[in-house]
Amino acid sequence: MKSWFKFFVLVLIIAALISFLLVSDLFNIKNIYVTGNKTLQKDDIIRISNIQYNQNIFKLNRKKIIRGMFENPKIKAVRIKRVLPSSIALDIIEREGVALIPYLGSFINIDEESTIIEVVGLETDLNLPKVSGITFGDFKIGEKLKIENQDQMDTMMNILKYLKNVGMTEIIATIDMSDASNIVIITRNNIRVLLGNNKLDYKISVAKTIVEDLTEDNEIGIVDMRHEGNPIFKRD
Repeated sequence: MKSWFKFFVLVLIIAALISFLLVSDLFNIKNIYVTGNKTLQKDDIIRISNIQYNQNIFKLNRKKIIRGMFENPKIKAVRIKRVLPSSIALDIIEREGVALIPYLGSFINIDEESTIIEVVGLETDLNLPKVSGITFGDFKIGEKLKIENQDQMDTMMNILKYLKNVGMTEIIATIDMSDASNIVIITRNNIRVLLGNNKLDYKISVAKTIVEDLTEDNEIGIVDMRHEGNPIFKRD
C-alpha cells in the first residue's frame, strides 16, 4: 500500500512539474540565435522556421520546424537546440554553389551534389564556373539536376570536385562539355586548357600550376593536355 501511495505521489509531482514547464512564462522563448548562415539573413531563417517569440520552449515541434526549413533549397542541414530557460539556437549549413548552368537567359546554380539551389539572372556574378554543352529538360529548384547523358553528368561533377580540391573554382570562367572527348576549361584571364577526357584529376592538378605560372608572366594562350607526355603551350 505504501509503495502504491509513493508511486501516486511521484506521478502527481511529475504531472505538476510538466504542467509548470508548459505554462510558466519563464520558459517562453525570448531569444533565437542563428549560426552557420552565409547568404541567408537571420530574420529570414527565423521566419521560415516559424518559431514564435513568447512561444513555450517545450511546445516546439522540432520535426515540423526542420521540415519547414528544408523547403528553402539553400538549407542543407539544420540543428535545433533548446537553451534553457528561454532561448533557441538554430545551427544552419547552407548549400554552396559550385557551377552555373545556362538556361533561357539565366543561370541554374547547383551545389556539389548537383542539387539546384536557385535560378539567377545573367548579370549575377557568383564567381563560379559556367558549364556549357550539356542538355537537360524540366527541373525543380531544390531537386537534383538531371541531364540526358549520365556519363557526362558524372564527368562534370568530378571536374567540379577536382577544381574545388585544388582551389581553382574561382579562377575558371567556363567548362566546355560539348565535346565528350575533349573537355576544355577556360580561365577568367582567357587561358584555355584542353583536358581531353582521361586522368582529369591529375591533369587539373597540373593545370593549376601551369595557369598560375602563365598568369604571373601575363601569358595568354592554349595549354594542350590531351596527349601523353608534357603539356604543350601555344601563345595567342
